[in-house]
Amino acid sequence: MKKFITLLLLVCVLFQATAQQPQQGPPPPPKKGVNWKTAKEQHQRIEMFKVQFVTQKLKLTKEEAEAFWPVYEANRREMQEIIKSKMGDEIALQEAMLNAKKKLKVSLKPVLKTDDRINEALKIDREFLKRMKGEMGKRKAEMGKRKKTPQNRRAQ
Repeated sequence: MKKFITLLLLVCVLFQATAQQPQQGPPPPPKKGVNWKTAKEQHQRIEMFKVQFVTQKLKLTKEEAEAFWPVYEANRREMQEIIKSKMGDEIALQEAMLNAKKKLKVSLKPVLKTDDRINEALKIDREFLKRMKGEMGKRKAEMGKRKKTPQNRRAQ
């Protein structure tokens, strides 16, 4: 009988001890879902920065900008459609993307005049994404440093 009571107490203590374990890892995301309003605002801010970045990088005048952006946006929409439609076939996707870039080059010739500026315009998306990734990496590193400071450890 003593063994049975001892075993029962031991099992109860083990269950209670495992129930009191602190959560591991970051807290779960909120259950309400994504805040689409905030996500949409962030997307709009990124697009605004992109317009500013491209305009400064290409040194567009007001007249050039007015002619450039409709052509650029039409090409961007075309690229998105190509990605959606050719996603399964990598070769077809790459060919369609190349043809779209060639078409953009021809469309930009009357606006940007020189081949150097046109080539710069064709590289601009890649450079913008590279800068965005760098900025996101910096911000992530800064957030990691803030979490490791002694003041924040005491607060947790």
